[in-house]
Amino acid sequence: MRWLLRPYADPYFYRAIGFLLLGLPLAIFEYVVVITGLSVGAGLAITLLGIPVLLATLLVASAMATFEREIAVGMLGAAMPRRFGRRDAPGFGWTRLWERMRDRRTWSELAFLLLLRLPMGIAGFVLVVTLGAVALGIIVQPILIAAGVTSQFGGWTIDTYAEALVFAPLSVLVFLVGPRLVLGWAVGVSRITTGVLGWLDSTDLKRGVVDALARLDSADALALLDELGLMFGTGPFLTPTKLEATLLALESTGAIRAVRSRAVTTYSLARPIAIR
Repeated sequence: MRWLLRPYADPYFYRAIGFLLLGLPLAIFEYVVVITGLSVGAGLAITLLGIPVLLATLLVASAMATFEREIAVGMLGAAMPRRFGRRDAPGFGWTRLWERMRDRRTWSELAFLLLLRLPMGIAGFVLVVTLGAVALGIIVQPILIAAGVTSQFGGWTIDTYAEALVFAPLSVLVFLVGPRLVLGWAVGVSRITTGVLGWLDSTDLKRGVVDALARLDSADALALLDELGLMFGTGPFLTPTKLEATLLALESTGAIRAVRSRAVTTYSLARPIAIR
């Protein structure tokens, strides 16, 4: 019983409720803005006006995705990397639009905003509202009857206090179990958001390794992992496997030097390098 009631004393539970209630109007707004911008930009693509419209839409979508990352971190504690900023070409011309379209992060953000955010927002909003209504049914139903308002449950009309008491067991059950359902869904949304928006590009990791080695002079993989954790944060986006792949890629290009011994492999910069 104590385990079931524990969420009511946890601030995270109320942050999760706020996040799920906010999700639906936010998702509708983001979907409408992005789909309208892409439609208008594509319709004007035959003219030069389509390029700045499409680029502006992608920039707005990126800002929305950044906001989604921030609220997921602040309200749900989602793991998100502190990433390097994008390096765009200046202006609103074709070059900058092409760079955005070539960036995998752009397509991840669009997929999240257009395909995932609205279904997750609807499901979360309906879950919270439905569970809240059922949990409060034991209180609300007698008040409605006292006010002369009848309720329909299938083909059954609830218009007496005795009939209202039928909802009591269900309300108590939802009152106890509902918070766990809300928390479970919030954790799922957090993980989906991290998986789609919270990844590190290979260029980001390479740049991070080079910067870390420039500061440390030389380091083994464990020290580099700690240094990258301070740089990017910790989460599924930064794992020993991904670091090993990045080190091998940099070593194959001659950017870093690996000194291998029985105990440990030490890495250092072989030459100055700028990761683009």
